[in-house]
Amino acid sequence: MNALTSRLSKWKSPFQLLGESRHFTLFWIGQSLSEIGNRLTGFGLGIWVYQNTHAVAQLSLVLFFTTLPGVLMTPFVGALVDRWNRQRIILISDIVAALITLALALLLLNHNLQIWHTYVSAFFTSVCGSFQMLTKGAVLPMLVPKPEIGRANGLIQLSSAVGQVAAPGLAGLFITYIHLEGLLWIDFSTYFVAFFTLLLIHIPQPDPRARLGKANPSLIDDVAYGWQTISSKIVLIVVLVFMALHFFMSGMTNVLINPLILSFSSEASFGAVMSVAGAGMVFGSITMSIWGGEKNRFAALLGFAALNGIGLIITGLKPSIPLISFGVFLSFWSLPLILGTNQTIWQTNIDKNAQGRVLSMVGMMTGLGVAFGNLSASPLADRVLEPMLSKGGLLADTVGLLLGTGDGRGIGFLIVIEGLVLLLVSASLYNYHHHFKNLDAGLVDLDIEGETQTLKQLPQVDQPDVSVVVEADIEKLQPLEILQPKSDLSHDESVVVEVNNEAQIESPIPIVVDRDT
Repeated sequence: MNALTSRLSKWKSPFQLLGESRHFTLFWIGQSLSEIGNRLTGFGLGIWVYQNTHAVAQLSLVLFFTTLPGVLMTPFVGALVDRWNRQRIILISDIVAALITLALALLLLNHNLQIWHTYVSAFFTSVCGSFQMLTKGAVLPMLVPKPEIGRANGLIQLSSAVGQVAAPGLAGLFITYIHLEGLLWIDFSTYFVAFFTLLLIHIPQPDPRARLGKANPSLIDDVAYGWQTISSKIVLIVVLVFMALHFFMSGMTNVLINPLILSFSSEASFGAVMSVAGAGMVFGSITMSIWGGEKNRFAALLGFAALNGIGLIITGLKPSIPLISFGVFLSFWSLPLILGTNQTIWQTNIDKNAQGRVLSMVGMMTGLGVAFGNLSASPLADRVLEPMLSKGGLLADTVGLLLGTGDGRGIGFLIVIEGLVLLLVSASLYNYHHHFKNLDAGLVDLDIEGETQTLKQLPQVDQPDVSVVVEADIEKLQPLEILQPKSDLSHDESVVVEVNNEAQIESPIPIVVDRDT
């Protein structure tokens, strides 16, 4: 009981972080409003395209141009994020996105807006979104202390969840009363807020020295560095593959949930279930922003993924709106916790100067997971499992006894399979979670003459008499030798450091080293 009370006492209100960090608060407010505006425009344009074409294919093309260009360009965008001024990248991206919105509004005002215009705008919006997403991910660890990164990610997830919940209803309301033109002007105004809040804050820039040890590395070198950094640690490869699998399942679920519900119920029921899903995302984001994900991150990631799998199993089990609503709530509640914990793992285990390059590879792999999930869902459900679970089908007398037969039961079975895969993979990996404890420690920061650099993660040593060499990623420093390290080094413990085999320094981590030492 005392342990539980002690643990709960460490949890913070998400708004406490906003009060402690003015720069992060302004950044979060501006970018949150901009994201909500983007979602309003996205839903509004989707409604406009369908109303004017009555073709799902046209709407699918808009979604295609909104997603794929950004995913494919992500590795190169990440390299540029580590090369260029990150504050200017976000400012320029906001300006370009605002001009795209303005152009759409003027075309609509003059009755000249055509379908192909939405494809072009979706393409450039996707590219701008890729720059913004990666830059925000790289900037966040520079705006908040390392222990608060998880809570900051929770707040980022919260603004995204609120946008997903509010955008469909608000977009429909605005189109009814102020039409698409008014909605576009609202989106345009949110960019002004985002632009001016960015001007009021200071965003530290990446160190140009932390570039592969080369004077002028090429863009291809920088792109390759992102993958080399991930592949150098087996634990990071496991996290990446696991998240790609999770996003593959999410991509299939996004396609399947609509036909699953409409196979036995109405559009109103589908809307109600999506409202429940949105509420789950909001509560999950609040949970992440309070919890913060400070300890046992990989084990927590697996636990939340297992809950997501259980939610999917419940969702596909029976054609029942209450049961599906419960499963969807559980699944969507766990989603921000999975995303926030995953993001925190990467942000605390990657050099701040290389965040763009590494996060871009993560974004590309997970984005491709979603894309392949979207493509796989329809053929697996329509051509394989639906016929098998039709009346008299191959699985009617086996699986059909549990899930039922008829329309939508093959879709339900596919969602159950997704949940079982997530549950089994999470449970299997949990047996090895103790090998991933180093992910909690993250990287150790070196404060050198006021400049924070990053040292490679201190290894854990079972024998305290063994000396360990830890290399510094800084050209002007020689390797640092840790003498007699403890088996569990933490940020609160002291270590003895020998610099250039001369002066011994005893200090708490982060280690303070003079360049002249």
